[in-house]
Amino acid sequence: MSNLVIVESPAKCKKIASFLGPTYVVLATMGHIRALEEDLDAVGIDRDFEPRFRFLKEKARATKPILDAAEKATTIYLAADDDREGEAIAYSVACLLKRDPTSLPRSVFHEITETAVKKAIASPRRIDMNRVYAQQARSVLDMLVGFTISPVLWKHLARGLSAGRCQTPALRLVCDREKDIQNHTMQTTWNIKAQIQASDFSFEAKMDDELEDQESSLNYLENIHMDSNCTITNVEEKGWTANAPKPLITSSLQQEASALHKINPKATMKIAQTLYEAGHITYMRTDHAILSEEAVQSAQEQVKKKYGQEYVGSVLPANTTTKSKPKSKEKQKEPEVQAQEAHEAIRPTHFDLQELPSAEEWPEVDKKIYALIYRRALQSVMSPANGKARTVTLTMNADADTFPWLAKWRMTEFPGWQILGKETKFDETDDADKDKEDENSDASQWKKAQKLVKGGALIWKEIVASPKRSRASPRFTEATLIRELEKRGIGRPSTFASLVEVLFDKEYVEKKDLSGTKLNQVALSVQPKQWPPITETTQITLGAEKQKILPTTLGQSVVTFCLREFPHLFAYEFTTQMESRLDLISKGEEPWKAVCRDTWASYQKEYERLNEKSSMPSASEKVCDFGNGLKAVMSKSGPLLVQESPDKKEKPTFYSFPPGHTMQTITETIAKEWVQKQISDTNLGSFDGKPILKKKGPYGEYLQCGEIRIPYLDSDTLEFIQQKFQSRSQSISNTYKFGPYTFGSGQYGPYMFKTELKTKVFVSIPATLDVKKLTAEEANTLYKNGVEAKKAKSGWASRGGRGGRGGRGGRGGKS
Repeated sequence: MSNLVIVESPAKCKKIASFLGPTYVVLATMGHIRALEEDLDAVGIDRDFEPRFRFLKEKARATKPILDAAEKATTIYLAADDDREGEAIAYSVACLLKRDPTSLPRSVFHEITETAVKKAIASPRRIDMNRVYAQQARSVLDMLVGFTISPVLWKHLARGLSAGRCQTPALRLVCDREKDIQNHTMQTTWNIKAQIQASDFSFEAKMDDELEDQESSLNYLENIHMDSNCTITNVEEKGWTANAPKPLITSSLQQEASALHKINPKATMKIAQTLYEAGHITYMRTDHAILSEEAVQSAQEQVKKKYGQEYVGSVLPANTTTKSKPKSKEKQKEPEVQAQEAHEAIRPTHFDLQELPSAEEWPEVDKKIYALIYRRALQSVMSPANGKARTVTLTMNADADTFPWLAKWRMTEFPGWQILGKETKFDETDDADKDKEDENSDASQWKKAQKLVKGGALIWKEIVASPKRSRASPRFTEATLIRELEKRGIGRPSTFASLVEVLFDKEYVEKKDLSGTKLNQVALSVQPKQWPPITETTQITLGAEKQKILPTTLGQSVVTFCLREFPHLFAYEFTTQMESRLDLISKGEEPWKAVCRDTWASYQKEYERLNEKSSMPSASEKVCDFGNGLKAVMSKSGPLLVQESPDKKEKPTFYSFPPGHTMQTITETIAKEWVQKQISDTNLGSFDGKPILKKKGPYGEYLQCGEIRIPYLDSDTLEFIQQKFQSRSQSISNTYKFGPYTFGSGQYGPYMFKTELKTKVFVSIPATLDVKKLTAEEANTLYKNGVEAKKAKSGWASRGGRGGRGGRGGRGGKS
């Protein structure tokens, strides 16, 4: 007789079986084998939330071998992953086998190594029913919200839409951020910087205050430009310490991989799963940023071996909890919103393996994820970095009592954990105005700065005044969106990746590069006794962002509807509170059905009111005709505004929908004002006395000037756009039609093609030919010979296909 070990993933089976030997059979469930039935009644609203489950037919390939092996097994070990989902899977297996869940041994391990696996089999526990109830409550709540709110969206907006308990608040984050950006009013102040000369070196100083405007800056420069002397009024030097970062957990791994390597969360988790199943890292779904005592010792030995004892830091034992002093007021406000199961942090299983084995074929991206996990785990047990910071305060003698100036230096005395690299900075904007405290911080500058003492005399060589513009909060990247989800307690580490993914899948959000707005910026500079100041104008770009997440019109419509009709259900606080209550269920501190009852009661009346209305949007809800060709229409991608020409001969112009409005709230006045605003925003200039308008069609943005249309590119300057219209205008004016043929002149010279063909074949013709003197027969012969010549050149005639070895084909297609 044999022992049966049941795990989740089939990729683990072979390795685990090799550890346990021939008396053990290892089989996999391949994920969940049981789920709620696919209808709203399954959650049991009318049965006091007694749910109905079903075994998944599509998992018969996994469950049949388990049933067969269980009949012959001496002992059955439930070894699903050690989290709520894994606990639920273990419980489902017990139900499948019709065994008492409390009677089967529950073995858990957090790394697939021989020691960990054998220890788990030797020391099993029992199924934790509180964790099973927590997972069951989550499933019921997700189905309850999804299966009630989504059909309401179908009725009142459009088919195929969906809402979710965590999905909709996640989408709301993106929409709220976009709203903040659109409502941001830019404020401008002026920064004043100076190049200061000491006896044997120069450095940069900055006025500690900002001036209100250009006039104030000019007044200040005029007041001091005749006197270049300045005096040091204070020198302060103090030490700094930077503690080692914590090892990675699920959310921080996703954030780091996205920020450093542009790997999306879903791909990151897939790679981590592969690394875990190969036995190279510990379990990847965790939010417990602490290493086991054994892991700490192993990591510290590696640090000592490679860098020396002084680089080994002191680390708290895994069973110790403490609250570190917050670094800033902002971080102090952040609540600890998730108390999850005490998994160890993500780390390598063997610290002597700095890189994935060369004998194993690993993709480069997998190597990057492993290196990231390895480095952070090692850094977490290393000693702090430390150094000194020096701040020199000075005043301009011509203005000694008004504005102090600061110059700063920073040096590292001992790199500590930073010898492996500094922490990732999630720079969300390309902020050119951001202060750089370490600007004067190379070693030679620090040494020279020691000579600067209170009362010392200096002179300034140049002073520059430049504007600084306030900026709205940046749009989210996948990394920063996950960080915001984590901070607000929306979802769990194991669900962050799927939450972000579903927003893209439903086309509620999109990822885009934003070109920003180009502005001319004026800077003023003076040297001693020079007036007026030199004015330098440079072009800057504001608001440029790369690969940022923006809400689509469809996404904004869904959020607007959900918040209007179900404000309580989709409030951030309600979602966070619900996650906290699920944590309490997993600890046995709250009955799971109470959470379901309270959630349903919070929006039952609103749901029933909306559910009584018509079953599908009426024709008037799909199209609002405001007259004069202006309509609001509900498209597959969400609501749009369409302007048709009076005679409907011209192509309609498409406009985005006003933010914050739906088909139910849009009015004629709002629609007209929004269209007018977009028209004024899209007038890029003029050509040949006509406006150049940027328009949006069903296939994207384009430019139109009179009757001529060209594709729109963000990178095109107005001058280049005008050149394009000039070229297109000449091409059109040079076009001559004769019979079935069109003659013209392009960048490759004169050409002709058959007008009626869907796929045009462009044929080159002699530049000296006067096409207006051609007869019909001559035109036919010219075209036919041109086509044959093109076929012969490209290899069509001999091989019956387009192009060939050494041939590139022609400009057109088949004749």
